[in-house]
Amino acid sequence: MKILIWQTAYLGDVVLITPLIRTLRKCLVEAKVSFVGRPFITQLLKGYDINLYPFSKGLWESFEMAEKISDYHVAVSPHVSARSALILFFSGIPLRIGFDRSELSWLYTHRVKHQWNKHEIERNLELLKPLGIKENEWIRETKLFVDEQEINSLREKFNLPEDYIVLSPFSNFPLKEWYLQGWMEVASGLNISKVLIGTEKDAKKAEEIERKAEVINLVGKTSLRELMAVIAGAKLVISVDSSPMHIANALGIPAVCIYTSTSPSYGFYPRIGTYLVPSLECSPCSPNPKKCKSGHYACLRAVKSEEVLKEALKFF
Repeated sequence: MKILIWQTAYLGDVVLITPLIRTLRKCLVEAKVSFVGRPFITQLLKGYDINLYPFSKGLWESFEMAEKISDYHVAVSPHVSARSALILFFSGIPLRIGFDRSELSWLYTHRVKHQWNKHEIERNLELLKPLGIKENEWIRETKLFVDEQEINSLREKFNLPEDYIVLSPFSNFPLKEWYLQGWMEVASGLNISKVLIGTEKDAKKAEEIERKAEVINLVGKTSLRELMAVIAGAKLVISVDSSPMHIANALGIPAVCIYTSTSPSYGFYPRIGTYLVPSLECSPCSPNPKKCKSGHYACLRAVKSEEVLKEALKFF
């Protein structure tokens, strides 16, 4: 049997699909498992014995992908976009499993009920039930692979100390970002080396934090594998609701998550570590909010730095 997993969402979403990959490999040993995702999957999923199809979501590439995967027997898609449903439909894969909240969900042969108030890991694993895989067979832990050589090379390249924590203030969604002054206060209040991570687009905000607090600023300076090695070598990751939190847990590192507009009730919270949430009538807003519905943006400052420090200090 040839089984295709389709998840073309963000980095963190792919990390949270690794229990589904591991469960398939355990329960259907003879099956050939493949994965379609954004191009970063070749680095993120290094170490997994599966076939990877990098996909950039281009129009002609979509037609090519439908042809490329046409000989698969089963497709499992946690992704809920219309594009995903259409490509899988036109591929002709006979058994296509998706969520009932997916756009064009009627194009799937099997629709699984999508439920909030459940961790994304558990939600994804529900998609395996049409294949006869029961809950007592599920592997629920995320897993990524980084070896000691990668960690040691990273330490040497950036001259990192033996003990440090990672600060991850940034997100693809601005309304998931806690206010910069809070990060400055947390960084100044922790008596341990702090490594600041993020992408090139976050460089200016990172420099602002660096001017006010003592941090090792690696924002925009690491490849994905190097980012994973930075996290793998840390004692703790303090993050907003974004992928570094999930990468940390997949590497066995605890995470403290600071929520603003989103909420752990949507199912994207650390399984190793803890989290802090705003106490506001309008909270939570939505899983991926683009603007404040109330207009006051109070959630961005609702969690206090002393609360974050209190939780962080429990881990080292």
